[in-house]
Amino acid sequence: MVTQEAHDLAEARARQIKESGLYAVAAHFDAATGLMHVTLKKGFTVSFPKERSQVMANATNEDLSEVDISGAGWYVIFPKLDDGFTVEGMLSGRFGNDRWEREWAEKHQELQAA
Repeated sequence: MVTQEAHDLAEARARQIKESGLYAVAAHFDAATGLMHVTLKKGFTVSFPKERSQVMANATNEDLSEVDISGAGWYVIFPKLDDGFTVEGMLSGRFGNDRWEREWAEKHQELQAA
């Protein structure tokens, strides 16, 4: 059961996200380029290669052909995978669990230096 305090904190966070405009209003995967595009209410689009995302890296283009956004715009969901990622994580540069992020950083050190 959720405590009143946890509920109130969640509501406050929801208001903060809504006011910031940092939530998804559209998303699609471009199989031709291998890029995921997420458009935010704030008026810009974030794009990244599917290999960057733990959820997307081993998925087929067919798996990624359907993309949904949660009602509040906080999650990008791939129905065929029954999985997705958070917009907040994407905006903070976090595309997977701790192990995924550590291995990505080790494999792509040249990007870290840029």
